[in-house]
Amino acid sequence: MEAKEKTIKSPDLIKVLGKEHENKWVALSVNYKKVLAVGDNLSSILTAVPQKEKVVMKVLPNLSYAPLIL
Repeated sequence: MEAKEKTIKSPDLIKVLGKEHENKWVALSVNYKKVLAVGDNLSSILTAVPQKEKVVMKVLPNLSYAPLIL
C-alpha cells in the first residue's frame, strides 16, 4: 500500500506572533490563531500546556519559525 502525502498550507503567523516571541518556544492552538504559552525552553511549554492538541515551535529571529512535531 502506498502512503499518501498530506500538504499543509503554511499558516500566516504575523497576526499571532510578535517581537516578544523571538528566540522563545511557543505553543499555539491547532488552528494557529491563539498563543497558549510562551517559554524559554521546550519543557516549560510542555508543562504549561498539557493537552495533546497544540502546535509547538521555536520562534527564530525575524519571526521565522522551526516547527516541532511531537
